[in-house]
Amino acid sequence: MDLKAVNKEPASNAVIRFQHCDPMGHLYNSRYIDYFINAREDHLAEHYGLDIFKRIEREKLAWVVVKTEIAYLAPVVFMEKVLIKTRLVQINGNALKMEGIMYDEDSRRIKSVIWINFMHFDIQAGKMSPHPDDVMGLFKSILLGGIENNIFDKRVSEIVSSHKA
Repeated sequence: MDLKAVNKEPASNAVIRFQHCDPMGHLYNSRYIDYFINAREDHLAEHYGLDIFKRIEREKLAWVVVKTEIAYLAPVVFMEKVLIKTRLVQINGNALKMEGIMYDEDSRRIKSVIWINFMHFDIQAGKMSPHPDDVMGLFKSILLGGIENNIFDKRVSEIVSSHKA
């Protein structure tokens, strides 16, 4: 894989399912997280060759969610097609932060923005663990630079403002 040409902001489509919606047809708040995490898992496998489940099985190392911040900007409804972009915006020795943006199908309207913080975890030892060198190398190559703002609400404002431009 040519990491210099790698897509740092992969995107994929999803269809909002009936069982994930409330009686009024709106996506349940907690289900947004599921859609973002599922998209990221797909993006890691398809764009970077990182199958996190095989890695868990083989090495007993995993990433666990330790914090989420989410902004619900527009309703998402039953059978709506959405576009989900994910990107890595922060890494260190044993932690990372993923940013996700959910749009309508044509990317005209931002529906939601999320930050998900993960910690690398050694399942056998039962404690946090540093990222292995191969994974750190990959993460450094896909890290989206230029994101200076570490305050979620300000970052959401930046994303919304730049989208309207």
